[in-house]
Parts: sequence; C-alpha cells; structure tokens
Amino acid sequence: MRRVLPLFLLCASLAACGTSTGGGGTYFPVGDGVAGTDVGQLGDTAPPSGDTQPTGDTDAQDVKIAADVPPATLATCTLVSQCAHDDCQANWSATCGQACAKSASSAATPTASALLACSQAKCAQGTCKSSGKPDEKCMEDCTGKQCPAELAACWEQGAAVGAKGCSTSLKCFSDCDKLSSGKFTCQANCYTAMGQAGRDEFKAVALCVAAGGAASACYAPSLSCLADGKSGQQTCYDMFPCVQKCGNDTTCQGGCYGQGTSAAQKQLLDLLTCATGATPNDCFAQTVTCSTPTGNKTCMDLTTCVPACPAGAAQAGCVMDCLHGSSQDSADAFGKLATCMQKNCPNCSGSACQSCATSKCLSQAMSCNGM
Repeated sequence: MRRVLPLFLLCASLAACGTSTGGGGTYFPVGDGVAGTDVGQLGDTAPPSGDTQPTGDTDAQDVKIAADVPPATLATCTLVSQCAHDDCQANWSATCGQACAKSASSAATPTASALLACSQAKCAQGTCKSSGKPDEKCMEDCTGKQCPAELAACWEQGAAVGAKGCSTSLKCFSDCDKLSSGKFTCQANCYTAMGQAGRDEFKAVALCVAAGGAASACYAPSLSCLADGKSGQQTCYDMFPCVQKCGNDTTCQGGCYGQGTSAAQKQLLDLLTCATGATPNDCFAQTVTCSTPTGNKTCMDLTTCVPACPAGAAQAGCVMDCLHGSSQDSADAFGKLATCMQKNCPNCSGSACQSCATSKCLSQAMSCNGM
C-alpha cells in the first residue's frame, strides 16, 4: 500500500531521456519508466493542512491489535484496514486480519471486505505467495497495483471530500512512506484531502497502471494529475522547451503541460507516446505537428537547417525552431522526406544521403524541391 506512488511515477517521469535519430533526425524527451523514483523529488508540497499529519496517528480512534478489538467498533474502512495491516504485519496469511474485518461497523464492512478479499486473493495467495513467503513490502506493492479501485473506495468511505489537487498529494504520500506505523491512515488522509477532480485524476493513473501495458499509455492521466487538470493558451511548440528544461522534475513538467491548450496537450502526448512506444517508431510527423509551423522557410531550406543542428540536448530545440520557421506545406514535405530516409538510410551522411534521396526517396525529394 505504501508503494502506490511509485506506480504513479512509472508514468510520470517524462523528460529525462532522449532518442536521437541519425541523418538529420530529431531528439525527443521521453519517459524513462524507472520504477522506484524518489517521490520526495516531486516537490515541496506540504501534507494536507487540517488533516492528520504523517506522524503515525490513526485519527480519533486508536487501532488496537486485532485480538483486542470488540465487534463493530471500527467505524471506517480506513480504520479496519489499518487494523488488518498491523495484525498481518508479522505474519501475512490467509486468515490474518479477519478479526479486524469482523470488528468493522456495518457502514465499513462492504468496502473493507472488498479490499481485504482482493488483497488476500491477488497478493497473499497470489503474487506474493508465488514469489515466496508474503512480506509487508510485497503486499503493499501488490495491493497498490492489483486493487486500486478497492483501495480508493476504502479511503473514500466515511470521509468528506477535500479541496486539494491531485499533484499536491505526492509529497504527502512520500511523507507517509517514512512512517513506521499508521501508514495506511496517513495515506488515506492524503487521498481524502483531494477534491473530487483530484481524486478522479489520481484513480485514473492507478487504474491505468493496474491495467498493464506500456508506460507511455498512462502519460495522459499522469500529466493531467501533475497539472491538476489545468489547460492554458500555449502551443505544443511553446510547451516543448519548457518540458525539456524540467529534466526529471515531474512537478515542473506538470506545470508546463498545464499551460498548453487542450489541442497542444494532445499533440505533446502524441509525440511522447510515439517516441517511447513499445516498438521503434519514426515520429517526424508528430514532431512537425508539435512544431506549429508558421514561417516562410522552404523544404529545401530545412534540408540545410535541420542537419546543421548540434547533437545533444540542444538538438531538439534547434529542430523544432527550424520546423517552426517554415510553412506548413514545407514542413510536411520535409517530414515525408525525412521519414523515407530514416527508413531506408538512417545513418547516412553527406553524398550518401543525396544518393539515398535520389535512389530510394525520389518522389519525396522532388516534392521537397517543389517539382
């Protein structure tokens, strides 16, 4: 359970790596998909004010060990689950936590039973059992991955809706992870401090990750959470250098993403998804779209401008500037030529590229030359 946020970071770290293509290709910021990123790096947002701070306290009720809990005294699913976590901590088995479930109030019973059943079936008797004796870390990781809907429903039961955005929960969850006790309750407080929009964005990420597949498939909900669902007036071309400068700072990336129009956000996502797909893709069409061409450079001008861009981190911005300074028709024609040459002679240089253009990409070369 404490590892819910590293799932989130699987999709959220978007600008650390790059894919460089030869022969005048471009450089893209891509998701590194590295699990285990330190959540504390995401920003300095304080835990939700007015709620239980990450000190290990468990709200108004103290959760006793399972054997001491009288029937129907645990009012919320969060209290039941914290009790079960404490009971199972030393010995994760098929029967641990049952006393806590029996002590749940009638209001807490449905959600608590659903979460316990999911965690036991998919984790204690599933993933964690098959990998050896279930332990705390495996159970927490597995529950976050395999039971996200049940987890969210448990946190929501009996709790008022807060007002904070999805992005503000990240530092709060990180602080909960440092606790030696009361982690589940602390996480619940972080979650319930969010408004409904923030909760929906958070759940969208968790459910996307739980569904499996490529990390790039979850870029959209991840960035939406980091941007707190905001949109602005910037184009994809405006957003691109902003995201690049963020490096691994996903809070910064979310801020950049939130400044773009809805259309620009989709264009950036299309580029990122293409650049980090499960199979190699040429993404020049998406690059052209994101560059928002508005200038008067010709396609032939681009055949000089793009190859002259320096290698390394500055290449992406330079290629974007070249394309942005061209007309839409010129950028489209150059994109088709670049795509053809990337496919047929990706590592050519000098006269070899000219030979490739005339022998394997003649129609695209002629179109670029206005013929």
